[in-house]
Amino acid sequence: MKKYAVMALKIGISVGLYAYILSKVNIAHLWETAKHAQASYFVAALAGYFLIQALSAYRWYVLLAPLGLRVSFWRILAVYFLGMYSSLFLPSTIGGDVLRIYYLHKDARNLSGAAATVFLDRDMGLAALLAMAIVASVAAGTTFKGVPLWPIFGFITIGFTAINLALFYRPTYNLLHQLMKLLRLKRVDEKIERMFVSVSSYRRHPGAMVKAALISVPIQLGGVFINALAGASIGLTTRHGFVDYLVFIPAISLIMMNPISVNGMGWREEAYIVLFMSAGASYDQSTVLSLLWLAVVVLSSLPGGLVYFLEGIGKKAAPSEAIEESVVS
Repeated sequence: MKKYAVMALKIGISVGLYAYILSKVNIAHLWETAKHAQASYFVAALAGYFLIQALSAYRWYVLLAPLGLRVSFWRILAVYFLGMYSSLFLPSTIGGDVLRIYYLHKDARNLSGAAATVFLDRDMGLAALLAMAIVASVAAGTTFKGVPLWPIFGFITIGFTAINLALFYRPTYNLLHQLMKLLRLKRVDEKIERMFVSVSSYRRHPGAMVKAALISVPIQLGGVFINALAGASIGLTTRHGFVDYLVFIPAISLIMMNPISVNGMGWREEAYIVLFMSAGASYDQSTVLSLLWLAVVVLSSLPGGLVYFLEGIGKKAAPSEAIEESVVS
């Protein structure tokens, strides 16, 4: 019952945010802005996003070898797109990651190892995202209603660093272990222990870590550039130009990670509107930009749907509850 109540709350929040956005939109003006979008820019953005997702799959593939997980790159690419496709329908931004863990475990028969690779794949991406946001916000002096944004990114980075220390550094992990014992969270402690063992294996393979970190830079920059292409297609200009995208896109990605909506829906669009309007874009342009980005994500996820049907997953896959249980148990 609690699970359904939480889901109902998330749906309600997303619907409420969309209702609020629509209440402020002039549909005629919105359509006028959208229909004049230059198709060539949008096609370039879509093609670029396909390349970025393939590069993201390769980063994940690089992280498999240190744990001895032997799966071909093409299989990893297929599962990656399957995760993207599934994320369109699952109730959280990490739903696709859960499926990636599940299907990698089916192929490699190593659940904690599969979880560790997906965690580090996300971890590397988030590290590059935060670094880019801090550098860009400091360089541009970006503020929101007079408040500098770089200290906010810095605060998030501190929390991010603390989590990584808990999983990579034995003394910090021991403190977390003692806390779990104190709170009598035995099952949680056991899961963290398995994750710690798997993640710690990467300390013996610094080359893979460095390679994955380097790959993360063009991935995150590419996502920003694609948004800039979508903005250019509708003539959207901001106060600091491309630098604003370097600050705002990471901020939007972080906002989407909040758990109080369905897959970040509603929060994503509102974040685009609030942030880009603060840099001089119009309400209609900011809204259309959020919709163009959503269109890019949806269209580039469609190969995952093809994987879904070609493998017959629709008939054989376990329900979501079973998938979650296989991952966390």
